[in-house]
Amino acid sequence: MRSFKRVMMLILILWLITMYRNTSLINTTIQREGLKGNISGEKISYIYNNSIEAMAQKTAILNNIDLNWRTIIANFIININDFIGKKDNNSSVVQSYTEKEFVVLDIEIGDSVEKVIELFGQPNRKDLSKYGFDWYIYNEDYSKYIQIGIKDEKVVGVYTNSPAWQSRRGIQVGSNKEVVNNLLGEPLEYLIKGNTFYYLSNPEESDTYLVDNYYATIFYDLHNEYRVTAIQLIDKNIEKGLQGFYGEPSEELRESFERQVFDLTNATRVRFGKPPLQWEDTARIAARGHSKDMAKRNFFSHDNPDGKGPSDRIEAQGIYWQRSGENIAAGQTCAIFAHENWMNSIGHRESILGDFKRLGVGVYFGGEYTIYYTQNFYTPR
Repeated sequence: MRSFKRVMMLILILWLITMYRNTSLINTTIQREGLKGNISGEKISYIYNNSIEAMAQKTAILNNIDLNWRTIIANFIININDFIGKKDNNSSVVQSYTEKEFVVLDIEIGDSVEKVIELFGQPNRKDLSKYGFDWYIYNEDYSKYIQIGIKDEKVVGVYTNSPAWQSRRGIQVGSNKEVVNNLLGEPLEYLIKGNTFYYLSNPEESDTYLVDNYYATIFYDLHNEYRVTAIQLIDKNIEKGLQGFYGEPSEELRESFERQVFDLTNATRVRFGKPPLQWEDTARIAARGHSKDMAKRNFFSHDNPDGKGPSDRIEAQGIYWQRSGENIAAGQTCAIFAHENWMNSIGHRESILGDFKRLGVGVYFGGEYTIYYTQNFYTPR
């Protein structure tokens, strides 16, 4: 059976090479002016993550996309061995990397929820993820902060920015981006879900790899020599099951993002030798109001169209402050990406690591950029 498969694949490769040399043999229609093109009558979509931070990059990418069959065929030939290498259903499969490349704080994708509880105990909180699974949040010790995604009693996601983890080949918080690329190769430029290509934005800030049966996204600190600052693992089938970049909006997801932004801020502060902040519900009301205002009135600024700024909004909630600050973001797909984005922007980074005492976070779904985030920091009088 396998020999037959090899023969058929060799015939297919020869045909593809012929097409590669003479693309006029293929009926191809491409519409370059939009995000979508048609190839031989089958719809292929090209979608980009529309975060505020990514808009300039998106425009540049769209202006330089060359959707042609040579690229598609070349990529197909390069990856054809993945199919040839597969054996019958009862046999093993050739994989991209050695198993267990990423075991994060003794947890890996596919582990049981029983193992998680045995190692970490009951979570301090359970948050809804954009994928629909539950994040088990372990935030009692911010120096070992970790989120573990659970679905059907199995681990399907992991995120941590703790310095305590290390990959099999030595990748860890503090590793240089060049070291990661040398060890793991070229990162993915896009994910394919059905007939849709989802391009990954902000390639300087993170690299995504398909490792065994999951996607590993490694985040970098642009202001610290492009060194690793965090890692996220998401089960391949879970990622493939999410159509688009965003989860289904709900009050539960909103509150989950708000609490995660708060925890991520504190975990980062602790790593930089700063004391954690105290959650402040009153500041959250101000932050939620501004996120909603930006979405409803279609602006992105600390000052609203009426000329009101951050201090006006927190004072309207009865907050008396001696020092205050605000971060805003729009379009980031979840709390993790919003936080990592902020940390790679000097002004936002200074707020996260600033000499404040309290923090409120407000998220709103809707508007031109789908989701808006606001952080209100302050030190009371």
